Amino acid sequence: MQSVYEKFKDNNQIAFVSYTVNPANDTAEVLKEYASKHGVTTNNWIFLTGDKKQIYDLARKSYLVDASEGNGDDEDFVHTQNFALVDKKKRIRGYYDGTNPQDVQKLIAEINILLQEAN
Repeated sequence: MQSVYEKFKDNNQIAFVSYTVNPANDTAEVLKEYASKHGVTTNNWIFLTGDKKQIYDLARKSYLVDASEGNGDDEDFVHTQNFALVDKKKRIRGYYDGTNPQDVQKLIAEINILLQEAN
């Protein structure tokens, strides 16, 4: 995600959203420190924490990035390397494996397409 952020960090039409997979430990302060450590200097990449069940429901039912079953209890764990590209109308436009350089390049190309569509 860092390389995608670097390409678009100054574009106010793009927002990056990262959710913690460990909300019990990742407080807002911890996430702020993480962002700073990784050179996030703009307001268009936000790091979110909150209720574990709600975060895991988002991953499974809204973003559809994890197909596992779970209820958000202490034993439940969701972690994925997948990125979801969501447009301004909250439609998922694609999924990309963040560990695959070709997928990351495809994501960058498809963000550019969305930007052209918006203009």
